[in-house]
Amino acid sequence: MKTGKPMSLQIEIDESAYSKNFENLLVSHDRYIVAFGGRGSGKTDTFYLKYLLELFQPYSFKLAYINKEKTNIRDQQYAGFKRVAQRTGLYEYLHFSEGTYKIVNPENGNALVPKGMDDPEKTKGLDGITAIWWDEINKGTKEDFTALNKLLRSPEAEYLQFALSFNPVSENHWLRSMFFDEKNGYRLNERFRSKGYLHHSTYKDNEFINQEEYLETLLADNYDQSSIDCDIYGVWGNPKKGNLFINTFKKEKHVPPIPYLFDRSLYTYISVDFNVNPMTALVLQTDLHLRKIRIINEFRDFDSDIYKLCDWIDRNYNTRDLFITGDSSGNNRHSYSKGSLSGYQIIQNQLKLNFTQIKAMKGKPAGYVQSKRLIGNAFFARHPDMSISNAPFLVEDLESVSVRPSGDMDKTSDPSQSHLLDCLLDGLYTITRGNVKNIPN
Repeated sequence: MKTGKPMSLQIEIDESAYSKNFENLLVSHDRYIVAFGGRGSGKTDTFYLKYLLELFQPYSFKLAYINKEKTNIRDQQYAGFKRVAQRTGLYEYLHFSEGTYKIVNPENGNALVPKGMDDPEKTKGLDGITAIWWDEINKGTKEDFTALNKLLRSPEAEYLQFALSFNPVSENHWLRSMFFDEKNGYRLNERFRSKGYLHHSTYKDNEFINQEEYLETLLADNYDQSSIDCDIYGVWGNPKKGNLFINTFKKEKHVPPIPYLFDRSLYTYISVDFNVNPMTALVLQTDLHLRKIRIINEFRDFDSDIYKLCDWIDRNYNTRDLFITGDSSGNNRHSYSKGSLSGYQIIQNQLKLNFTQIKAMKGKPAGYVQSKRLIGNAFFARHPDMSISNAPFLVEDLESVSVRPSGDMDKTSDPSQSHLLDCLLDGLYTITRGNVKNIPN
């Protein structure tokens, strides 16, 4: 495979540098690339090579490579681009910026530009982009995709492209309904069929690994059958729903088609789950008599801390008019704070709150988990005006977190899940003062 810049550099990549199963993907100029399947297939490395080669083309090319969390860019995509560039001999011709994680061909200005979707200025610096690649886009939202896709309009582009790569985690995911045929989850729908390239792969498509050993690694992860189907066979997951911790939530009823935004006339509670990764918080609004329950936003940030959460709260909300609640572990002291303050004390100091704005339990009463489950199910079952907006990961928790035979929440399937559900239930417990009778019918 050859690519080059006139009067300058001719690049030739040996066929041993890429999988033959991905050759068409490597050269695709389709408006959309939808690459999905199991783990270990080699699809991510193919994208690294594909877009590194585009840097040497004679036409203008500027790619935005996306991660849901900005802090993960260095150790994930940026490290991947460096590794593949070094392996293929392209590294010496490119400039890798260790500060911005931007990758540039100094000969022609073609560039790969990183962007984290948790950045409040998520679209800043993306003028003139000609392509977007989002690996693990299943961690993002439909709204994220739509906002980014609107940026692909450069008149200088040889072609415009949005590439998506992901594991098919759930039949209920927005990617399934947006891109795929209603009756066939392995075929693009009519909207994308004529302008999209679809590629499905599993570890069996990767000739560069020991497939038997890799299969043993996947099986050793002790997944449930839905995860095995997704990670090994690359088929859409179908998590069991018969034993959910909250079994009265109905997406079609509780997630409005037009999301609710912040309402100044309502009280604002921010419920925090401490000592977890990702750091999580939920914004809940209600009136004095609990006649409206609006979940309007969520905070979910990997490898984060309370100080980053406080910055997010301060940027988005009037701190004079809100209450902080959450789990009782927020009363514990944190070694990384000055003076070893508790989580709630850090929030109070950082946001300059008075003590009446902290609505924290000093400890968990007997039967607390069972009580908050009862309250949560009662709210979704009988409250006349309960809604969730702008909180896709909370919805995912509600649709997937199950209950143990003991009545506790099952937190073993995915360590990153269940925390937002905890935020919700702690918040509902606070506003009802732990009494299900305080829920209006």
